[in-house]
Amino acid sequence: MKYRWATFTAVFGAIMGLAAAPAVAAPDEAIYVAGTPVRVAIAADGTAFLGNYGQGGGIFVVPAGAARASRTISTGGHPTTGLALGPDGTLYVATADDTNQNVVGVVPAGDTGIARSIPVSAGLHPLAAGPDGTVYVANPAGNTVSVIAPNGTAVDRTVKVGAGPAEVAVTKDGTAFVTNQTAGTVSVIPAGADTVSKSIELVSDTGTSEEPHGITAGPDGTVYVANIRSSDIAVIKPGADTVSDRIFVEGGPQDVAIAQDGSLYVTSLLTQKLSVIRPDATDVSGSLPTDGGPGHLAVAPDGSVIVISPETGAAGGSVVRFSAAALAEASQGSTAAPPPASAAPAATRAGEAAARPSSGSWNALPAVAGGVVAAVVGVVVWILVNARRRRAGLAAGASQAG
Repeated sequence: MKYRWATFTAVFGAIMGLAAAPAVAAPDEAIYVAGTPVRVAIAADGTAFLGNYGQGGGIFVVPAGAARASRTISTGGHPTTGLALGPDGTLYVATADDTNQNVVGVVPAGDTGIARSIPVSAGLHPLAAGPDGTVYVANPAGNTVSVIAPNGTAVDRTVKVGAGPAEVAVTKDGTAFVTNQTAGTVSVIPAGADTVSKSIELVSDTGTSEEPHGITAGPDGTVYVANIRSSDIAVIKPGADTVSDRIFVEGGPQDVAIAQDGSLYVTSLLTQKLSVIRPDATDVSGSLPTDGGPGHLAVAPDGSVIVISPETGAAGGSVVRFSAAALAEASQGSTAAPPPASAAPAATRAGEAAARPSSGSWNALPAVAGGVVAAVVGVVVWILVNARRRRAGLAAGASQAG
């Protein structure tokens, strides 16, 4: 009877062990949309807008935290080439068609469709919106940037920039920074100006372009540029004429975005990774694998990051949301700036980092509980086996004595 009870205990323990198995949340979550998403913009309430470059065009509207689009904003069947959100929530969308009738559509906050269209030159058009609602339209085919004034109905002025303008970022004071991928420069356009005030070089020692592509501006006006060829993030301080620092990111970093806390997130096409650079860090803090070749990305108000991989997925592209918790864990859970080198020896800092609990510690509790239960089950099984062996030995001894 006692062995039956022990067997029951073992079975019950095994069941409890299964129940206590770690319920670890996936580090990422797929967002299901059709077509070929190539652009993403996220509103202040967390709503994500995904521009479709595939057949039928359109903009998929994904509510905060949702895994599917709740609706689609029509672009008249034309593919989306650029997206930007104004400070008042107005969405600007650049579209292209086969007849070179390219426009920037204006979707007021909360509207379900394009209210008006502003004609622009032919070609693909990355967009950026300034703090006052000014919209900057990159024209790679013409090596220019078109400027649309707030609430404008036409292009206000066109600024000549370097060869191959790829992306635009605007600082809080309204200054626009343009990456010129072919030329290997960043053009600086002050607010209201109709000419470039200066160009910051991003070329190698041999005079070859480092292929600056993605760009983002931090809250303090610092600008970060993703250089594909040199595999680094160039740091440009406010008012500077040259690059002040570089952060190595392997695999040809293509795009970069910044969070409210100053964390940088970088997509690398060759290594297929999303890298995390904590505020004031001088190197990559950690990374997560992406779904195929990652392209554009955006940071949501809750700290999650949405990454687009245009060339993967059954429908021609994939969209993945990385949770804030997963990103923190990937970078060891530390959001503090690294201490000065003289503050403590490296070994001491390493020991402190090892002793500090990560953001994923609470998620590990079910795994610990599962391990404890598994150990208990193992002990019970050991007792059962040895008890049976002992009983068999006693029986054999009694037989020999007879």
